[in-house]
Amino acid sequence: MPVATSPVRPTAVQVRIGGRWIAGQELGRRTGTAGADEILVSHHGHLVWVDQQSVRES
Repeated sequence: MPVATSPVRPTAVQVRIGGRWIAGQELGRRTGTAGADEILVSHHGHLVWVDQQSVRES
């Protein structure tokens, strides 16, 4: 099972979904089952693991 890490405090990020960038907060990181780095992002209380390449700091 992948190990997740968590930042000291949430970091403001933007996530690319459907060609648009939306605001969110980074809550943790892990290496996914396929070996890709993933970031746990919260957007209005919804949590999702997103490929690191689809996330940028805001």
